[in-house]
Amino acid sequence: MRLREFKAKYMSMLLELRKKLTEKYPERKDRVNYIIDILMAKLENLRAFTLSDYIFTVYLATKEFKEFEEVVPPKSEIESLLKSEKE
Repeated sequence: MRLREFKAKYMSMLLELRKKLTEKYPERKDRVNYIIDILMAKLENLRAFTLSDYIFTVYLATKEFKEFEEVVPPKSEIESLLKSEKE
């Protein structure tokens, strides 16, 4: 997987998650939007060496909304991404 594909995939997932969370937690819509905005910005500026920062930020988001676990990339995907960026 290439970095641009990774970014597109996870941005799309975040937009779907935003809809799901704002429907589930309408009273926390502003907070959901804030977290999604942070993650979208991190993805937009993502480079291989900042991948751990993105993952850590998602980890922090899961402490507030468990549903953010959906956008934690699996280990195999991370390894594939890092490998492709070395080539």
